[in-house]
Amino acid sequence: MKIINGKMFYKMSELVEQVELSNHTIAFYYKKGLLPNTVNTSKNMKYYPEITVTVLNLIKYFKDNLNFSIDYIKELFDYYRIDFDDRAELILQSIQMLSSEIKNPISKKDLDKQIVEEAIELDLVDDKDIYFKTELEVLKVYEELRSYEVASELIKEYVTTSKKLALLERELSSKVLEKTGFLPEVLILNILNSFKPYIFNRHTIIEFKKES
Repeated sequence: MKIINGKMFYKMSELVEQVELSNHTIAFYYKKGLLPNTVNTSKNMKYYPEITVTVLNLIKYFKDNLNFSIDYIKELFDYYRIDFDDRAELILQSIQMLSSEIKNPISKKDLDKQIVEEAIELDLVDDKDIYFKTELEVLKVYEELRSYEVASELIKEYVTTSKKLALLERELSSKVLEKTGFLPEVLILNILNSFKPYIFNRHTIIEFKKES
């Protein structure tokens, strides 16, 4: 590790050790524009900023757990204008990438205006010009649910509960940070991608079994 202008940087060999990826893989990601800019010393040694470790861990997670291709990860990075200077912002952006697939874009004007407006009012989706695959799926499910008399009230309660859960997740993250001084990005993604859905679905199954 080397201090340059008050910031920590890694050599390639140190990155390889930190993230357990080969130097060829890391170099490939760098050429694809997935990593922050390096600093070259007078000895022509290339140093990678500390946040590179976080970026590489996120790329590994997307590839290994979500089967995202490198080209799609690049597309995500470009769309969300990844912030290589702020680790906290980078993790927030990674949550956005996890929760919303930027595929099959459809313009807001080409969607059912009333459905979109109601979904925005219920805080199911953001008010934006372009909607992607995951958001379109939410809109489709909402359209199917709204034909049932009590659906709107139940959806409002669902959103309210989700907001309460979000506060609990932020508190959990704060506790981890307070305890360790560091917030593992992979832990956050695992909570969102596997831990939370499993617990939700498990208890949904338990409730349905009670009725049957």
